[in-house]
Amino acid sequence: MRTTALLFTTLCLLTPAAPVAAGAGPGTAAVSAAVATHSVRLMNGGELPLGSLRGHVVVLNFWASWCGPCRKELPQLAVLDRELSRQGGRVIAVSIDEDVRNAAAFASRHAAGMTVYHDGPQGLIRTLDVPALPWTVVLDRDGAVAWSGGGASAATLQHIADTARRLNAAPAMLTESTEGVSR
Repeated sequence: MRTTALLFTTLCLLTPAAPVAAGAGPGTAAVSAAVATHSVRLMNGGELPLGSLRGHVVVLNFWASWCGPCRKELPQLAVLDRELSRQGGRVIAVSIDEDVRNAAAFASRHAAGMTVYHDGPQGLIRTLDVPALPWTVVLDRDGAVAWSGGGASAATLQHIADTARRLNAAPAMLTESTEGVSR
C-alpha cells in the first residue's frame, strides 16, 4: 500500500501541472462497468453507490492530500459542483488517501462546502489502473464516459467544466423499457 502511495506521490511531484492526455487511462467500457457497481464512503460515514447516480451528469474526480495539483483543482471543482447541482449534475470528489483523517483535513482546506468521499488506494482507482493524479472522468446521464483524463491545468479544468455543462444542459432523453414504461 505504501508503494502505491509513493508511486502516486512521485507522479504528482514530477509532473505537478502537466495534463495526462484524455483517453490515456482506463478504457471507457471498463470505467462505466466499474463505476456502476462501486460505492464510495462519505468522510463522516455512510456510502454512496455510484450506480445510483445514473440519470445525472457526474464529474468523478480522484485526488489525494499529498497531490500538489489537487490543491489547485479541488476549489475549482467545488465551484463547478455548486453550478451543476442547480441542474441535477454532481461532482464526486474521491480521496484515495490511506488515512481518511488526512483526506478530511485536506478537504476542509481545499474543498470547503463540497461533499467529499473516500475510497483509499485499493479501491476504484486501483481497479481502473489510473495512471496519475488528479484524474477525472465525466459521465453522461447513462453512465457512459464522455471524457477522462488527468491533470489540473487551466485548459484541462476548463475542458472538464465545458463537457459537464454541455451534458448537463442537454435535455434528458426518455427511453422505453421492455414493459413500455418511460424513465
